[in-house]
Amino acid sequence: MDFKPMNIDGMKSFAKGGTGECIRIGEDQILKLYYDGFPKERALQEKRNAKTAFVAGIPTPISFDLVTANGRYGIVYELINSKTMSEILQENPDKAESIGRVLAELAKTIHKAVVKETDFPRSTEKIVKAIPSAVYLDDSTRKNIEAFIQELNQYTTYAHGDFHTNNIILTNGEYMLIDMGSFSIGCPMFDLAVLHFSLFDSPESVSGEISAFNGLDRKTRNAVWNVFEEEYFKECTPEEKEQQLLLLDKVLLLIKFRFDALYGDKFSSDYSDHIREQVLKTFG
Repeated sequence: MDFKPMNIDGMKSFAKGGTGECIRIGEDQILKLYYDGFPKERALQEKRNAKTAFVAGIPTPISFDLVTANGRYGIVYELINSKTMSEILQENPDKAESIGRVLAELAKTIHKAVVKETDFPRSTEKIVKAIPSAVYLDDSTRKNIEAFIQELNQYTTYAHGDFHTNNIILTNGEYMLIDMGSFSIGCPMFDLAVLHFSLFDSPESVSGEISAFNGLDRKTRNAVWNVFEEEYFKECTPEEKEQQLLLLDKVLLLIKFRFDALYGDKFSSDYSDHIREQVLKTFG
C-alpha cells in the first residue's frame, strides 16, 4: 500500500499515547500519527487490525488513507464530532458510573467477538520481549514467568491490547475504540490489566491527585473502575469472579513488569523497587 504525503503544519494533537498522537485534520477525520522511529509496518499492521476488529463487530472507526507527515507514518480515520472518554470524564466527572458501564460493555464486546483470523500477534509477545531487559531476574523466576506466559497463550480471544480511556472516543453518539496497533489474541485479563494500570499504577497515575496520563482525579478513577469491575463480572459466580481477579492480579503484574523493564530508569527508584519486589515474590 502507498503512503500519501500530508502537510500537518499548524495542526495540533488532541490525544497522545505510547506509540503516537491523534490530530484533527477536519470536521470528520483524524490522523493517528506514529512517533519518530516507528516503521511503516506498524501503521500497516494497525490498519489491518482495525479492519479485522470492524468486521468482527467491534466498534472502531473506518480507516482511510495511509500517510506520511514530517517523516512519520500514520493512518486517517473517519471521526465526526469526537471526544475521548478521558475528555468527557474531565468535563463531567459525575458520569463516572455510566462510563464504567460503557467500558465493561466494550470490553465484553471485544472478548466475545468470534475470532476468524488467528495469525495475529499474541498479547504476551510484548512481555516476552521485555524479559531480557529485567536483569534482576534469577533463572528460577524467569522460568516461572515464562511458564505463566505459556498458560496465557492458551487463550484464544481478541484483546484490544491498549484498553484505556484515552483510546475510546465518543463520535456521533457512539463509543468507539481507537489505537488498534496492539490488537491481538490472548487472555481477556490483558485488557483489564491495562485499564487498571492506566487508572492507578502508571507513574502518572500513582503520584498526585490528578493523573497526568488521563487528567482524572482519584475519586473519578475509583468510581469508573468499581462500576467497570462489577459490570464486567456480573455474569460470573462468586467463585469464578474470584478466580478471574486472581488471574488479573498476575497479568497486571506482568504489565508493570514490562513497563519497569523498558522505562524504569526514567522514574523513581521506589517505583521500580516496589514492582521488582512484587515480581520476585509472586514468580520467584
